[in-house]
This record gives sequence, C-alpha cells and structure tokens, in this order.
Amino acid sequence: MLNAASSSRLPWFESLFTWMPWDFNVALPAPVTGLLLVLGTLYARSVYSGNDTSKIYQLGGFSIVNAWTFFNKRYDFLRSNFDKTGHELFAFKVLHYQVVAMSGEDARKTFFNEKRLSFAKGYQLFMGGNPDLKDIKMEAEIEESIELGAFIKRLLKIFRKDRLQDVMPTMFADINGRMEILGAEGKINPFKDIYDLVFQLTVRMTTCEELATDLRMIERMNDLYWKLEKSSTPASLLLPWFPSTARKDKDEATKSLYDILSHYVDLRRKAEEPNSDAIDLLIADGADNVTIVSFVLNIIFAGTVNTGMLASWTLVQLGVNNEWKNKAIAEIQNLLTTYPTNSHDPIHQRLSAIPMTAWEDEMPIIECVTRETLRTIGNGTALRRNLVDDLQVGGKTIDKGAFMAYNLGDVHMNHKYYPDPHKFDPNRFNTAEENSHQGNVPFLGWGTGRHPCAGIKVAKFEIKIILALFLSCYEYELVDPSGKPLKRSPQPDRNDIQKNRPIGEPCFLQYRRTKE
Repeated sequence: MLNAASSSRLPWFESLFTWMPWDFNVALPAPVTGLLLVLGTLYARSVYSGNDTSKIYQLGGFSIVNAWTFFNKRYDFLRSNFDKTGHELFAFKVLHYQVVAMSGEDARKTFFNEKRLSFAKGYQLFMGGNPDLKDIKMEAEIEESIELGAFIKRLLKIFRKDRLQDVMPTMFADINGRMEILGAEGKINPFKDIYDLVFQLTVRMTTCEELATDLRMIERMNDLYWKLEKSSTPASLLLPWFPSTARKDKDEATKSLYDILSHYVDLRRKAEEPNSDAIDLLIADGADNVTIVSFVLNIIFAGTVNTGMLASWTLVQLGVNNEWKNKAIAEIQNLLTTYPTNSHDPIHQRLSAIPMTAWEDEMPIIECVTRETLRTIGNGTALRRNLVDDLQVGGKTIDKGAFMAYNLGDVHMNHKYYPDPHKFDPNRFNTAEENSHQGNVPFLGWGTGRHPCAGIKVAKFEIKIILALFLSCYEYELVDPSGKPLKRSPQPDRNDIQKNRPIGEPCFLQYRRTKE
C-alpha cells in the first residue's frame, strides 16, 4: 500500500537536451550556440569518462540532468541506465547527495532486509525534504523505530477485523450510492471515478461519520489532495527553497487539509457520547490533533494512490479478459450461495452480510487476479537511506549517508521470474495464501522483508468489495473514447507515480446495470 507504482516507455535520454522544458527549434545567437557546444562537449566527455572498477559505477553527465530525469521519468531513467552500464549498481547525484540504484538478487535481499537502512529517511529527500547530518546518526534509527511502532499500533487499532465487519454495511452503502448516481448505463473513467470512490471509502474508515457523509467536503478534500500531489514537481523537489507556484500550492493545500480534519477532530472531542469511529478511537488513545491529522492524512494518501490504482487497473484488466471476469463473478455468486440472505434484499445488503473471514479467506480467484494486476502495474521505486555504517553489496561499498533506490520491475518485469512478463496471467499465482511464491519466485507488490505493507488487509478488503458489487450489478467492457471495444488492456505509464494511468489515449468502462 505504501509503494507507488509506475510504465515502460522508450529510454528517455535520446539527446543532450531532451529533458529541458523549452524548444530548441529556434535560431540562437552565436555566443549562446558556442556555449551550448562547449557544455555539450564537457557533458559528453563526462558521460564517457572512465570509472574505477573497484567502486560503484558513477553516472557521468550533469548531475541536474540525472536528478531531473530521476524525478520526472524514474522508471525509464533506472531501466535505461541499467541497460547502458551493464552493472547491477550505479550511482548518481541528487543535489549533493549520493544515490545508488540497485538491481539483482543480492542487492534486493540487502535492500529489503538490512536493518541499518531507513525507510522514512529514504523518502525524505525525494519528498522535498532537506536531510541534515543528524539523520545519519544512530539516534535517528531509534527515533524512527519508535515513530513507526506508534503508527502501526494506531493502524491496527482502527483496522481491527471486528471494526471492519461493523463498518462493512456502511461501506457497501457508500459504493451503492455512487453507483446509483451513475444510472442504468453509460461509461466511466476508472482512473477518476474509482479513485474518487476509494478516497471516500478510506475517509469513511479513518475519520468520522460527520465527515464521511458530507460528500461536498469529501470532494473538497479530494481536490486538495490532488493539488498537493501535483505540486510535487521536479523543480519543487530539487529547489524546495524557491518560492514557486508549486511550493505555494503545496503549502495552501496542506494547511487547508489540516484545517478541515482538525475541525472534525474538535467536533468529536466535544461530542456528548464517543463512538467507534476512527477519530474517536484515536482521541481515546490520548492522541492530540496534530498526531491524529497527520496519521489520517498518511492513511488517506497511501490508500488513495495505491488502492485506487489497483482497483482501477483490476477492473480494466477484467474488461478485456472475459474468462477471468466470469470466474470472478462465479466466485462472488458462490459466496452469496454459501452465506445465504434474503434474496429480495438489494445486492449490496446481501453482500454486506457475508462475514469478514470469507472476504479474507474464500476468494482465491480474485486474489490471483489482483495479485497479477499488481505485478504488472506495481513497478514503482522503493527508497532507503544508509544510516549507520558503510555497507557492502556485491563487493562494492555504499557509503554511510547514501540514498538507495530499488525498482520493483527488477523482479516483476523479469523474464527469469515471470516468463512473458507483460502478459496478464493470474494462473501464475495459484494460492490465496499471503507471502506465498510460485515456487521460489519473489513477489514485492505488498512489501517484503522488514517493511511489509501494514495496511494490506484493509486494502484488499476495499478492492474486493468494489469488485464484488460492480461485477454483481453490471455488464461492462473496456472501450476507447469513441466507445469502440478494446481487445487488449493498455500498458501502464510506469513513470506516472501518482495514478499509473495508461499510455496514450484514455480508456473507459462502458457499463449496463443488470441487477439492483
């Protein structure tokens, strides 16, 4: 749930200035042309200069070019440079910080299992933070462990199985309410409408009834969230001190989101009777407003990006794979037969009566489908920072203080582990048991090693109930903007770390309601 995903394009670096945000198809003054030629010559010399074979391969070129492209086209940058260098490790600079890109089995095991690597500090620089020297002291690791432990404790408190069972009817009612707005037939953009639905469900589970039922406020929060996401531009991350429009948007969106959530926390503090809503549970636990708001925003952000992405792409994949769509529908119908309810009740009420244990343990087909979907689209880049000592990987030294980057496509798009990796084939996963592999094949979609996904159960639950109600109520197919059916799923843009949308023109789900 905390891993953002991203898709394949051609290698980004076709020429020296392809990264620059202006057009060079104009006549330039002679001094400018001369300067560009000098810079180009210096750049080319640095690109092709020798490297010490006893050390990690250092990318040449201007560091700002490497850093810009790492932020802007991360998947292409990593894959193309692994291909060009032929090394399993290479290094480059972001500002004055060293970043080591890693691939291969040994590097993967170290990256995900080495206790000296910091998860939180790894993302600090890449979220616009400015790491300082105290970050690489042991105290930072201890502080991070305490903070992470407190976060996980709160997460487990609000996502208890009994609480999810209690809130299930309301969540199904939320989904059904959105579906009623859609009408009997039409088409939706899954990368807008399904994301909005996931946002609402996540707000439902992490805040309070007063906010969860205020659709206008949820829409306002949703808009602010995407405003905040879009403010994370390469310029704002590389130049966080610069008073840019993106920086202003980020500050305004952050303050507005805090004010909204803090208002509802105060509202619940003043309530005559506490209830079982998430905010009430956190208040009872002694958390202050800042802690509660920070926690809720972290969950909403992670849930919306990752759960929304997976739910959207699963519906897209099933829209062009009738065999698996029919298997999934049969599995849902089997649950309704196994746990019978009044057949005259609306379908969302019948589904909401199925026990939580069945949603977790009795849906192997949908488990395989979502797992394979996550494999094909879940190719984001995980980040760490080496906090304590110099680290040996593959006979090379990663310095203390260095940042590290590992792209999940190193496994998920690897022919060694997954033959014909771009093919959608849920048969690769023949068990619903979590942490299982097909033989010894690694799967990183839900985290691994020291950082498995803490919200895996609730993420899967959200996706399953969305799929269950959508597949039970609609016949649908995947179409292009003109309404023409598509025969195959589009490829995801793995450089789009926010929504992982398809490359090229948008696609839609064209639906017809068949059951109330």
